[in-house]
Amino acid sequence: MTGEDRNRLFPEKILEGDFMAISDERAIRSELESFIQAWNAGDASRAAAFFAPDAVRVGAFGDIQHGREAIQEAMDMLFQHTMRGARIRMQPEHIRMLSPEIALSGEEVEITLSDGSALKGYSITVWKKVEERWLMLEAHPKLFPPSPAR
Repeated sequence: MTGEDRNRLFPEKILEGDFMAISDERAIRSELESFIQAWNAGDASRAAAFFAPDAVRVGAFGDIQHGREAIQEAMDMLFQHTMRGARIRMQPEHIRMLSPEIALSGEEVEITLSDGSALKGYSITVWKKVEERWLMLEAHPKLFPPSPAR
């Protein structure tokens, strides 16, 4: 079967005709969906578990955390204070396999605050395969400034 044949049979993005890209992309999407569920539950411990032990997170407000424990503390502060009761929606725009163990994804982000207002943004995430599981190695969510009043 040629790469073109595989691309016709499997319309998902396949990089270099690699079947692993399909299962890895699905696994990353599944991890992201589970992370969103943890975030929406306000569960900092569960949400931090989607980060590699040596992960770095550069938050939308410019805060930087190094390591899963620091990320959990920041998420706890986020869920208990800054974004208490908020819900997040993340839609992957692309997932690129950079190597068999490293991937890059870009996600549209929308956070609905407890008052019903919405913040929109974008996130770039570097994923690392750790013991057959995809974990976030670097996460850089950014919020767009509000649209000017017309």
